[in-house]
Amino acid sequence: MSSSPSAPSPADEDHRLIKGLVVRTLLLDVLERDIHTLDTLLLKMPEVYILSLTNIQNNVLQEMLHLRQQMRTRGVKVLEEKRQAEGIETVYLCRGYWQRFYMLWTFARNEVKKELSRHLQTDLTQS
Repeated sequence: MSSSPSAPSPADEDHRLIKGLVVRTLLLDVLERDIHTLDTLLLKMPEVYILSLTNIQNNVLQEMLHLRQQMRTRGVKVLEEKRQAEGIETVYLCRGYWQRFYMLWTFARNEVKKELSRHLQTDLTQS
């Protein structure tokens, strides 16, 4: 007895891809704001800091491109992203199934911090 061919239901991997994309989108926002802030400060060599953060931005963009390629392969498409007072909500289509991913700002902040520290090769547990 064979079951009818249908699209597989959403999996944890699909959820991980969406989370990774959301966290990196937030990280890009943080980096952009920090670069703008550094540019307004009276630092001796702001270009060094700005270049460092710009390089991280480029790396994050490459990671996002890779995530989007994986999402396309798996049939996952982000439809909407809403930033709300309590958190960020992402609505996406996963092989015909409507899904919702929600992250509280406190959790999102920690995830962005972990991702940024990974790019800076800094261990947050040492502080």
